[in-house]
Amino acid sequence: MTFLGLGRATGPALIDGATGTVRSHRELAEEARAWTAPLGVSKALVFVLCRNDVTTCLAYAGAMLGGHAVALLDGQASDEASIDLARVYEATWVAGPAGLAKRLDACGVPVRSVVGRDGGELVRTAYAEHRLNPELALLLATSGTTGSRKFVRLSSANVEANARSIGAYLGLAGDERPITSLPLHYSFGLSVLNSHWLAGAAVVLTGESVIQQPFWDVFAAQACTSLSGVPFTFQMLERIGFRDMALPSLRTVLQAGGALDRNLTERYSEFMAERGGRFYVMYGQTEATARIAYLPPERLPEKLGSAGIAIPGGRLRIDAEDTTTGSSRITGEVVFEGPNVMLGYAMGPGDLSRGDELGGVLRTGDIGYLDDDGFLFLVGRSKRIAKVFGLRINLDELEQMVRESGPAAVVSGPDVIWAFCAFGSAGDVERLGRSIATRLRLHHAAFRFEHVEAIPTTTSGKTDYAEVQRWLP
Repeated sequence: MTFLGLGRATGPALIDGATGTVRSHRELAEEARAWTAPLGVSKALVFVLCRNDVTTCLAYAGAMLGGHAVALLDGQASDEASIDLARVYEATWVAGPAGLAKRLDACGVPVRSVVGRDGGELVRTAYAEHRLNPELALLLATSGTTGSRKFVRLSSANVEANARSIGAYLGLAGDERPITSLPLHYSFGLSVLNSHWLAGAAVVLTGESVIQQPFWDVFAAQACTSLSGVPFTFQMLERIGFRDMALPSLRTVLQAGGALDRNLTERYSEFMAERGGRFYVMYGQTEATARIAYLPPERLPEKLGSAGIAIPGGRLRIDAEDTTTGSSRITGEVVFEGPNVMLGYAMGPGDLSRGDELGGVLRTGDIGYLDDDGFLFLVGRSKRIAKVFGLRINLDELEQMVRESGPAAVVSGPDVIWAFCAFGSAGDVERLGRSIATRLRLHHAAFRFEHVEAIPTTTSGKTDYAEVQRWLP
């Protein structure tokens, strides 16, 4: 089968920032098919431990070209958080770096055979093959790094539709050259890869962080044209003096993954406009493959604070049921309709045979309104999900982790997640916070762990989250 037009274009598709090695679209397709040839022709469940490297791209592209069902996992996460998912879902194949087979075995995943590949391993487990829905192509985790077993089920049509929409509103062409400033297992980061491959452009691979000089050395050496980031990325860019850097090739800066501070939004909009470039504020969810709305750069000054308009091929509306109306604007749950809406969720291997359960309609769980020009403004969430450093954190799942040590309540503040703990001492609670931050691979500044005497409850005995929320400064 075809995927994102790989194999059609002859220009560069993948540039290894570490070595400078360039693979054309045709070479990438050929090498990816060879890399994943052991998977066979029958649709298989393939888990890929992702890093921003060539091995990950070959495994991903090859499995998608072969018509398999691919789950992308954080290759930097602990084996408890990543390989355990391969065990729970009984993945038929697992792809990753060298030494993968030993790690799988240590985590109780039965290994049948190992195929060595340049830069990695392709491991056949002893699990039986699954009954997979013919449309299922991609599985992406929904809850950041909490190790949730919940995946979003996507079809290849979902992936291509979203990539095409992104390419349309960004005006992508073959001369674009984005850099991997976000993880490839993250829907935003993956969408950069997909949309540029579909446009016939080249993606520059690096695993370096934006706060490290080697990242900018690669950016300059490869004349990268765009940079993508979540709010935390822009906080880091401010610390390193990004706007004072000499980056003549930079044309576009893209922001998603949560609301960016209004001052920073204005600052980057003006910065890019002054240099003749573009700054895009965008809104999306993994459930919509990646992107739902975008704010055209020329409209940002007058629509500051807006998430933008629906992407090409999509439609936004507000479901005002059980909500209040204020003046002429109706506030309610944001509903998105489009060909990039997921098939549904998977909570375990038994869900992988399920088909399209949403029919292209996604209830986002976000609360907002559309202004008279059709621009979306978000005002909150109806679900207990928070975004920290661009990652979606399920507050209920995090609370369960904390409660392993004793009574606790977890709520979200404007910039951090608060955990109130009614056990141990203040020192015990602080140490637990740092331990959980390490486990989730998030900076401890994302959390505030506070010791309290008791957790307030309602008359029914449930946690009184409204009262807990009032504890926030």
